[in-house]
Amino acid sequence: MKIGKRPARILLYEQVVEDLCLLIDRGNFEPGDQLPSERELIEKLNVSRNVLREAFHVLESRGVIVSHQGKGRFLRESPISGKEKRYDSLSKNLECYSMIEAYEVRQALEEKAVELIIKNASEKDIDELEEALQHLRKKYEETGRTSGEFELHRLYAAKTGSTFMTQTLEIVLNAIFDMMYGKFTDVLDATSAEAELESHGMIIQAIRERDVEKARKLMDEHLITSMNMFQ
Repeated sequence: MKIGKRPARILLYEQVVEDLCLLIDRGNFEPGDQLPSERELIEKLNVSRNVLREAFHVLESRGVIVSHQGKGRFLRESPISGKEKRYDSLSKNLECYSMIEAYEVRQALEEKAVELIIKNASEKDIDELEEALQHLRKKYEETGRTSGEFELHRLYAAKTGSTFMTQTLEIVLNAIFDMMYGKFTDVLDATSAEAELESHGMIIQAIRERDVEKARKLMDEHLITSMNMFQ
């Protein structure tokens, strides 16, 4: 389907996001370059201003573009050099760098989260973590995938006993989830489900033993495995 030539019935911001990425990837843009004006893009993509702005919001949340009041929208600056680029697509490389940043924040939060679980969680709470893992194992046996793994991470956050930690991790996890199931299915496909399940089992056992240092180390290793796939 050509840019700006989609039927009205699928005139949704998700498609406009893809159209904008195509423009970025095919338009000889570089990190830091300014995008065309809203008026130009509305005409080029044949979309409403509201839909365009919603698409911009998605790309900003993914770290592909940044807005400067009174100046316009720009591709984000990136320290990635030519040799370090993982993908041929500029938009995907920018999003990849944002994913790494998100994982760095997640790493700090989830290491603290297991510490708070050990401090605040009851044995019943830990039993619920174990039950969630068993459910994930059963799902893997049935489907060969661990598609519910993010729900287990959300449960870790909920068992910290900290409302602020739960809410903050939810924001970070949602951002990563959106990117992961958008352009980074190649990373998902390369992930070892069996290794993930084993890793969670060791984390939960360390939590049950109330071993803060061990639990933090195991969570760190669990997340670094994923982070390394983006570098």
